[in-house]
Amino acid sequence: MDDSAKQIFKMKFAKLTIMLNVIILLAALSVIALFGVIPFYSMTIAAVCAISAILLSLVFKRHYERDKNWLMSQD
Repeated sequence: MDDSAKQIFKMKFAKLTIMLNVIILLAALSVIALFGVIPFYSMTIAAVCAISAILLSLVFKRHYERDKNWLMSQD
């Protein structure tokens, strides 16, 4: 793997890592809001965070597959 491919891989890996961290954060926020720790609009916040986590996980899966295929095509 040449230097430019290594740099591209680092950026792709950082992107996927950040996306996964946001998914985990949204899932945790939805659980916290569901248990009523957040006093106002707890059910609304839980629903929005859960739906956002699900949608972002679908985007994450698509990006993961695309980046995995790119990595496998490298020498």
